[in-house]
Amino acid sequence: MKSKIPAIVAPGWSYEKAMVASHYGAEEVYVGVPFTSLRMRQNKILDFDELKKTVKDLHKNGSKALLTMNIFPRNTDIKIFEQTVKQIADCGADAIIFSDPWTFNIIRKYLPKIPLHLSTQSSTMNRAAVKFWKDLGVKRIVFARELSLEEIKEIREKVPGIEIEIFVHWAMCMSYSGRCLLGDYMSWRPGNKGECSHACRFKYKVRLEEERRPGKLFQMEWDEGGSHILSSKDLCTIDKLKEILPYVDAIKIEGRSKSEFYVGALVKAYKHVRDAILDKKKIDPKIANLVNVVPHREYRDGFLFNQLKDFPEGETPVSSTTLDSAGPLFNRNYFGMFSDQFIEKNKKKYFHIEPKEVITPGMKIKYLSPNEMWELKIVDILDAKGKPMEKVHCNSGPVYILTDKKLEGREILYE
Repeated sequence: MKSKIPAIVAPGWSYEKAMVASHYGAEEVYVGVPFTSLRMRQNKILDFDELKKTVKDLHKNGSKALLTMNIFPRNTDIKIFEQTVKQIADCGADAIIFSDPWTFNIIRKYLPKIPLHLSTQSSTMNRAAVKFWKDLGVKRIVFARELSLEEIKEIREKVPGIEIEIFVHWAMCMSYSGRCLLGDYMSWRPGNKGECSHACRFKYKVRLEEERRPGKLFQMEWDEGGSHILSSKDLCTIDKLKEILPYVDAIKIEGRSKSEFYVGALVKAYKHVRDAILDKKKIDPKIANLVNVVPHREYRDGFLFNQLKDFPEGETPVSSTTLDSAGPLFNRNYFGMFSDQFIEKNKKKYFHIEPKEVITPGMKIKYLSPNEMWELKIVDILDAKGKPMEKVHCNSGPVYILTDKKLEGREILYE
């Protein structure tokens, strides 16, 4: 067993989201590199200057920066990948996440000393494969999502000295360790080159053909929106962290295409529960319940606590959720996040925000910061020129808001 505190690894797919992940407590933040990372389409860090600024500011905030260079390149991608490695060689990253054996060689050529983390896309599932990569010098392996905790324990015992990272919360992919071909076929967007179109979340009309009635198709009805037959449940292990923590070095939260609210809330929830377990303190149910406040599908604990023989009869959702639908669930409860910019009027600080929902003076809204979860009141709203406003919404653009609470920036408004 381990004595090191498992790091919380969270997504930072834009400068602001990276800062939120760090601000709310993630010890490590994975950041997309232009042209070379999965979820390339969602990557908002578009040039190398912004990448370097993101890494630098993560370090200032006390978090490590992990660069994702985990696409599976085709022949046409080889040249640009090598050029990109040269570009990021001096950005000061703490590790690089990769998938492909050739990219391993290229990264090693230009960055011989940087720690390398093997992506979950490589589908590492057995101790022999773990030893293979360890012998090549890989520091950490992000295990395939299909592994059970018993298999992870065995690898920990048989291959000591390798860091183990697993996903603890994310929107589960229906494909084998995320190797999806469906989007490539349906929308010409290859998931393994960072352009996942979430085809498994599409609505489908399904027709059945009975054996003795060939050619007669029966419509399978679900609801007026179609059927989500390929849409998996979401992974949530917050109730099982105590069992997981002794065997891993890092616990990973996925959410590169999610909002800052999603990232901040989940980092806060998992960090609180992790620390409470390790410090043998009481878990605050209000903080742990943030996993239910963010938009999500029905939860389950993935493959970690189930053997294949148990499916589907042995499948049970984690106890923290009360939902009963596996289809998409969208909670319109994210009002926006204050930046660290503000203006002063009458010796009071009005903080900058780009509203996601309707906000009016007098409203009471819950807010989330690294240290607090409570309610604040909207006292006044100004436009960019300092003119009072009676209402703002998602099309209002940047505004400045005065509240009855003392703010520092990056507080999240919800519900």
